[in-house]
Amino acid sequence: MNRYDQQTSQIADICSDDADVLGLSILRFVAAGYITSDVACWDAAYDAAERMLGPIEGPQLVAAMTWIMRAIRHEREGDWAFMPATCCRATADEYQLMGLIHCARRGLQDDLRGKAKALTRGQPASSLCACVTAAADRLNALRLGLAPQTPRPANAAIH
Repeated sequence: MNRYDQQTSQIADICSDDADVLGLSILRFVAAGYITSDVACWDAAYDAAERMLGPIEGPQLVAAMTWIMRAIRHEREGDWAFMPATCCRATADEYQLMGLIHCARRGLQDDLRGKAKALTRGQPASSLCACVTAAADRLNALRLGLAPQTPRPANAAIH
């Protein structure tokens, strides 16, 4: 059993890097927007992504995460449970989704299809697989730009 097969977790347990953490946070903002019908939730997703990635890549990542949430809403049977964007805990649904994203980021297509079917509770998941694969490509491209940087000494000049 790998770490994505468990039912409860912390963000640190299910996110392999900063790109995963940012992606999950954006997914949570998008999900909150759907639940509350409040555009401020989506604005928060864009604001967070743009602060981290800039005015082009930020909105592209929000779009990719929105594709995933739309696919879940269309292909999944039942409700979707998620935590607030800044919460350090993860729901079982988020745990499953991050396992799905993990498979896509590593190109594990057979595992991806199986995990997508489980996440949709046995429903066809072709849109979810396609959306997660596209989002995973975006997360992989961002991975290097989000890598932790070595702290600069306090007296170092900024150029």
